[in-house]
Amino acid sequence: MTLKSVLVAASIGAGSLISAAVLANDYTLDQNWSAKDLAVWRDTSQGSRLLPLSWITALEIKGSKVPFMSDANVQTYGYTPSTLVFAYQSYRLPRGFVVDKESDKALTFSRLRWKDGQSDQEPWVGMNCAACHTANVSFDGYTWEIPGGPTNADFQKFLHAFREALSDTQNDKEKFDRFASKVLAGTDTQANRQLLSTALDTLNRFLEEGASLNHTDLVYGPGRVDAVGHILNRVAQLNGAPQPTPNPSDAPVSYPFLWNTPQHDKVQWNGVAPNLKLGSNGLDIGALARNASEVVGVFGDVSFRSDTHFKGFPSSVRIDNLDQLERTLTRLKPPKWPEKLGGIDENKQKRGAELFAQNCSSCHLPLPRDDLKAKIVAKMSTISAETETNRSITTDPWMACNAVQFISDPGKLRGIHLNKIFGEITDQSTLVTQLGVTAREILLNQKHDIVALALKDFMNVEPAPSRVIRKGTFGFLRAFQSERSRRLQACYALAQDKKKYPTLAYKARPLTGIWATAPYLHNGSVRTLYDLLLPPDKRPSSFKTGSIMFDPEKVGFVDAFGPGSPFTFDTSLPGNSNAGHDYGASSFLDADRYALIEYMKTL
Repeated sequence: MTLKSVLVAASIGAGSLISAAVLANDYTLDQNWSAKDLAVWRDTSQGSRLLPLSWITALEIKGSKVPFMSDANVQTYGYTPSTLVFAYQSYRLPRGFVVDKESDKALTFSRLRWKDGQSDQEPWVGMNCAACHTANVSFDGYTWEIPGGPTNADFQKFLHAFREALSDTQNDKEKFDRFASKVLAGTDTQANRQLLSTALDTLNRFLEEGASLNHTDLVYGPGRVDAVGHILNRVAQLNGAPQPTPNPSDAPVSYPFLWNTPQHDKVQWNGVAPNLKLGSNGLDIGALARNASEVVGVFGDVSFRSDTHFKGFPSSVRIDNLDQLERTLTRLKPPKWPEKLGGIDENKQKRGAELFAQNCSSCHLPLPRDDLKAKIVAKMSTISAETETNRSITTDPWMACNAVQFISDPGKLRGIHLNKIFGEITDQSTLVTQLGVTAREILLNQKHDIVALALKDFMNVEPAPSRVIRKGTFGFLRAFQSERSRRLQACYALAQDKKKYPTLAYKARPLTGIWATAPYLHNGSVRTLYDLLLPPDKRPSSFKTGSIMFDPEKVGFVDAFGPGSPFTFDTSLPGNSNAGHDYGASSFLDADRYALIEYMKTL
């Protein structure tokens, strides 16, 4: 290892704002971003509001005096410690955790008051794209930071520990005293302590309600999250319904990689969100609506109204910043395979290219690394219980299925206009339909002069048949299993009508940069590219996750635990199936598999 690479690795560990690709030309991944682009990616708020800045820096780990945002604790959950500068002060926060400062006068859960004379523009900390879509890959003592790649962080465990820390702060007098003295520095009066205690209780109850709506016994593990489930349940929580229906967020997926995303006509694993650009270089309305929806799921604050009068919903969503982030993303190239991971065998690569053209390219269209303009039309493969063709796939169906079936009381959304075809939001409108309207109204509130026409028919999904709502506790497990079975059968039946239910499917996309996106399949159930090219019944049924140490031969992360609690991925659990995506892999020889891998390293 060279002195230069040691210094680069050290700077990454210290939270440098310059990526390895910028600092070390000999190890460059050629992603086409300047230091300014990277700073925008890391530091720009999209309107997420997790906790006030003064609170998060004072928060301690449950049962400990150690700061929750200490480097060691942050790394326990797979996040990368970083330095954020705000108002001429430096703060240690996980990469992608940024400060949001705006008026909270029209907001809801984040309109908290904990001291006399408090401004309505108190800085909050939330997450932006970089928190979930920046990968770390390590090999031979060197770590690459890959913007746009999937994080290996454990969001579920982080959020659970975060809620425990806040609850412990409220219930432990000595801990609250330490917390209050820091939060109220210079204004520490008994009256303000009472205000702080009330505000803390209010936020704890809000977070507990959200956790209850999302509750599942399924453990995601590092590198996965049920983002769709969390987003839909947040709509149910914020829309003003008195008793929102819990929808277990039990279909975790890998974080999608984001390079080339602006070129796609549809995004998300199930293609639910269309891109819709106004002119060749204009505002991407589809991307704004998609990203606004994402912000709702990661602690965005939305004030729902029963009658919008074309004014839309006030929210914390930062539309201008989302547009800047999306435009920055248009310049991001897929990462280039670094020579430090090993040279490319040209003979194997040539054979792999032939195999790819014969077996893979009809769905995974070739896309040169330098092509950031070509339009990418989604190749959708419908979920299937038994048959896998070039237009169907037998991988785990639950992410697609949940997105279509989740319902809850629409609250203040009831009666709001959908479009000329489907009319108004009703009690049977699915949550994904409610989300589409919510995104539209968020944008209307900030950009009503340009988006009203463009969003006329955006993201409307015809209501699916009602799902069974569980009542009471007696016979719960039997009822849950029978409901889940009925839901799955209904999904497979509905999937046959591709025109009505196009999102009961998963999207195949160009595989440029695929080497840096392990684990594989939409739910992260396959550890390496080699394992993916095995017959489905020969793929490992379990493997350790959490490590960022790279396996350049099979291409993926090594079978090892990460820095946090040990986690073993079990493919037998619902939502974790590693079946499907065979498409001829069963007939390959090992030499063919390694030739394909050699070719995919070059994409």
